[in-house]
Amino acid sequence: MEPEESMKKLEFDIYDLIEKEIKEDPAILGINIGTHGGTFLGNYFKEDTKLTKLEITAATSSLLFLSSKTLMGSLMQEISYNLITGKEKIILSILTENITMISYLNRELGELEGIHHYIEKMKKFALQVSAFVETSEIIREEIFVAVKRAIPSAIMLGIITKDGLPIKIQSTMSESMISAMISALYNLSDVLLEENLEYSIIAGGNGSIIIHQLDENRILFVAVPEADESKLGSFIAKIKILLK
Repeated sequence: MEPEESMKKLEFDIYDLIEKEIKEDPAILGINIGTHGGTFLGNYFKEDTKLTKLEITAATSSLLFLSSKTLMGSLMQEISYNLITGKEKIILSILTENITMISYLNRELGELEGIHHYIEKMKKFALQVSAFVETSEIIREEIFVAVKRAIPSAIMLGIITKDGLPIKIQSTMSESMISAMISALYNLSDVLLEENLEYSIIAGGNGSIIIHQLDENRILFVAVPEADESKLGSFIAKIKILLK
């Protein structure tokens, strides 16, 4: 099966799993699932959302990445979940070994049943979907992993949102600092081009940074100990093949 067909089938299967999970529960408004690198895998919402599925997926990955780093850095604890409470809605985000999941709950109905009930319910469902996704080729070919494998000499690698929020980063620099710098460079390039940036190269004497658009919400950056133009061109070609 072609990768695109596999992805479509996976999206449909996840949609089906989510629909069955929330169909009979009026408190759950919707669920969105993605990879750690911010790739959309599937969702189901009872009503339309203001954000697109790609925006929700990228934002969820970034939220969980930052929450996980903050908890580990301050308390040396692994993240269990992230809970956001508003006047009308509750947002519950969960990180598993293979996926990120965000659930939207009606606050009044959720609190009536008990928030602990939904935390446990959604954690259990996230593990179910994670185990299902683990069998798919999609995770093995997730863009962060695929680029790491295609460019093994990379000394820094990351995926961020265009607004500068980290999604997944491997770097000796502070995640927030490198994310802000790459985002600023990307957006300045956009301004100067007067059109959407496809990729840019920041070249030094013995190393370079490649910045490449992933989709309408995410940016990939790769630092390599290489300044030769032909080799940099081959790295960009590899990235493009992975994005097809």
